[in-house]
Amino acid sequence: MGEIKDNDAYEEELLDYEEEDEKALDSVHAKGAESAKKGYVGIHSSGFRDFLLKPELLRAIVDSGFEHPSEVQHECIPQAILGMDVICQAKSGMGKTAVFVLSTLQQIEPVSGQVAALILCHTRELAYQVCHSLEN
Repeated sequence: MGEIKDNDAYEEELLDYEEEDEKALDSVHAKGAESAKKGYVGIHSSGFRDFLLKPELLRAIVDSGFEHPSEVQHECIPQAILGMDVICQAKSGMGKTAVFVLSTLQQIEPVSGQVAALILCHTRELAYQVCHSLEN
């Protein structure tokens, strides 16, 4: 029985060690998640200048008071500027309209007296919003 007692004490020590080890791993994972979140914010702190937009578009963006692109803009504008099809989904007010307005204006070369782009909208409200964005 002496051996069983020694084994029980040994197992208790191991269990304590494992619990401490798990706590340490949990704190490491929590710190890693925090740093990952912090790094994610840093990625999106770039400006509209990083998209290499036309100077007149950059001026219009600055004049409108925007400094940094939203997450949806950061993800979609580079592909849209290259002419790729983009499907994006975001809450209202997150900059989806700006994605296709900026990418359309970046790609077209306006010719006086000619239609350069045709934008179709499924609601009157969206058409008004897009028209207002293009005018500004």
